[in-house]
Order: sequence, then C-alpha cells, then structure tokens
Amino acid sequence: MRSIQEKMEIAFDLSSIFTDNIQRLEKADLLKYSPKRYWAVAKSIDTLGEMSSKFHGWKRIITMYEKIIDHDEDQSVYILWDKVDGNKSVLKGILRVGYKTLYLTDNEQNQYMEKAMCILDFFIVPTEQRSGNGFKMFDAMLKAENVSVEQCAFDKPSAALRQFLEKYYDQKEPVMQSNKYAVFPNFFIGRHPTVPFTPRQTKRSSRASSAVSSHTTSRNTSPIGRNRPRHDSVADLMRQDNFTRGRSVIDPNSPAGFKLTRDQRHEPIW
Repeated sequence: MRSIQEKMEIAFDLSSIFTDNIQRLEKADLLKYSPKRYWAVAKSIDTLGEMSSKFHGWKRIITMYEKIIDHDEDQSVYILWDKVDGNKSVLKGILRVGYKTLYLTDNEQNQYMEKAMCILDFFIVPTEQRSGNGFKMFDAMLKAENVSVEQCAFDKPSAALRQFLEKYYDQKEPVMQSNKYAVFPNFFIGRHPTVPFTPRQTKRSSRASSAVSSHTTSRNTSPIGRNRPRHDSVADLMRQDNFTRGRSVIDPNSPAGFKLTRDQRHEPIW
C-alpha cells in the first residue's frame, strides 16, 4: 500500500462516469459500476478505505466495496476526487454514511431507541487536508441527506473528527455511548425516551428502610403498646397464683410441718 502522505492518484478518468467532484454512490450505483467494467470505482473505495483504517489506527478495514454491497442496511459512500493530466484522477477523501437503529442514553440517563443517520467513516487524504476539503465534503453530505449535524451519530469518533465538528459546527462535549457511538446533547431535543430514568434505592438503604418500617409496624400493632395499660392473660394469672401458693409458709408444728421435716431432714427454706 502507498504511504498515506502521498498524493493518491489512480490511472482512470473518473469524469467519464462521475458527474460531481463529490460523487454520491448508493448501493444501486455501485452495482451498476461493477468491477468487471468499472474497476476504478471499487479500487477507489477499497484504497481510500484502507488508507482511512491505517490513518485512524483501526485493526481492520471497515470500508470496502464488497462490504457495502453485501450489507443488509442501505449505505451511501461519497468520494472526493479531481481530474489530473491525461487519463488520471486524484482521490482526496471518502465519507460513508447510513441509517442505523441505535440504543442511546442522554446525560440524564434516559434511554432511547432511535433510527439515526450514522457517520461510519470519514477520511481526507493527509496531502489534501487543511484546504477546506473536509468541510466541503461533509457539508455536501448533510445537504444531500437532508440532515443537520445535530441529528447525526458518529461511530468511534476520533479526536481529529471531534475537533473538526467543534471548529465548523460548534458541536462540543459529545455524549459517548456504550456501543462506541457518540451523539451531541442537541440530538435528544424533541425526542421522547423509551425508558425514562428512575432513581433506584441502593440495597443498603432499601434494607434500612424495610427494617424501620417493620419496627414501626410491629410497635404500632402490638397489643401491649408503650402508652397502653397491660392486661394480664389467664395463663399469666394462673402462673402468678401457683407461684404465690407455692411460697406459702408451712407451720413446722403442724402435721404437714412434721412430715416435711421428717422426709427432707431439714427446715424449709421459706
């Protein structure tokens, strides 16, 4: 593969099939420009996709002609190019987008399920950067797709892309998602959460609350309250009567006293 610092030329005059220097290609267009006859289209996408993955430090190439053709969801790819002398063209950048249904969470922890325009790959050849090409390409995409930057979700946005969005579109502090997408706070304006956030008690506070409730309930429902008179049960009265009778003093000079002294060989202890 050629260095990403080189000007990316291809030995094909893209003006023979493309009508715009920022060419939008849907799946139907890609099928029409099949590699058997229009090899330069697949070559341009694959080359720019490989350069993009290398530039972003990704482990695999995510933008390829065959992947777009075989993908279940419809996607569009934009190619920024220009004609040079002879039958050559210079490739300047690539932008791949498509609608996806995403599960998202805002800063207040409300949950959403939204079908959003997703920015899947965005790359400008380094030798073509700092010339307004990125803004020109991105803005053309927004107009063609009829969306605003606030309505877009960004797949694994790099630091360079975040700086670009802040510089040209004043988009700051992205809301990062667990699925590695990012949206900006204004994305959620006018949208209704599928699962509104509800604060939950911690297990410790829940147990403490249950204990207090149980203690309060038992205290309030007990038949012997703090400020209520005690009513002895029949069993209590019988135990008290037996105890009192058991403690009666026996006259040692009585027949029972003589018998007790004889049998136990000692005086009663009460």
